[in-house]
Amino acid sequence: MSFNRLISISVMVIIATSLLISPSTYTSFAQLSNKTDQQNERENVKNSSIAHREPSIFEGISKYGNYKVQVNWTSNDKDNENIFKINFLDAKSGKEIRNVNYIIMLFKGETSLLGDTIRKNQTSTQQNYTIGEPGEYNLRITSINESRDKIDIPLLIKSN
Repeated sequence: MSFNRLISISVMVIIATSLLISPSTYTSFAQLSNKTDQQNERENVKNSSIAHREPSIFEGISKYGNYKVQVNWTSNDKDNENIFKINFLDAKSGKEIRNVNYIIMLFKGETSLLGDTIRKNQTSTQQNYTIGEPGEYNLRITSINESRDKIDIPLLIKSN
């Protein structure tokens, strides 16, 4: 059997095996994939990003692993106020951290920053945004306590 054929068979076995792995296992194999840091961060956020009028709780670990961030999102769909209640915890101890300074911003999709949504030097545990169009959005919390740590929260805004 030729070396190239052996490589091809090995690749097919790896692909077939990866299809059998449950979605919760994918993040442990992140270093083997071609995913961007942002895609890997989005996978670290628990729960789905389906918009509805009931609160949705998102929880994830910041990029450098220092903070556990919990976001309680109450969605009111497009053209209505969306409420985000934010809690920061120490990732190792799980203890709540109060008076955290951070920057928050909203992206349409993953890369199109909505300029009027940037809020610097925030310490409030609640942020409100009115979103004018349905679609996929990304709520980014960054510069947590003036560090390089950040987290992205994927959102889906439905039309009324």
